[in-house]
Amino acid sequence: MNDRSESSLHIPLAVIVLASGVILLGVAKMPYGYYTLLRIVATAVFVWAAFVSHSRQHQALPWVFGFAAILFNPVIRIHLDRSIWVWANIGAGVLLLASAQHLVRRR
Repeated sequence: MNDRSESSLHIPLAVIVLASGVILLGVAKMPYGYYTLLRIVATAVFVWAAFVSHSRQHQALPWVFGFAAILFNPVIRIHLDRSIWVWANIGAGVLLLASAQHLVRRR
């Protein structure tokens, strides 16, 4: 992969921060529709993150993001207890923020 195409594969920092906010807000009691939106946003961003991290030849990150995309996917829902979802939301939000340096545009 040449330098130009590799540098174009990134996620804008604003998308990472907004998606993390949407996921972390899911810790609060929200209307059911919000959680559907959360699943759509989270799945889209985690699939995007898996693609970007794979293209940058990270070993573990694509698998972690892929697992998160499966966990949050809105099509085949994984039903977990609310207390587990709280920790999943916290972990997923922190994961996105902590891995931002690997996903944003390289200079």
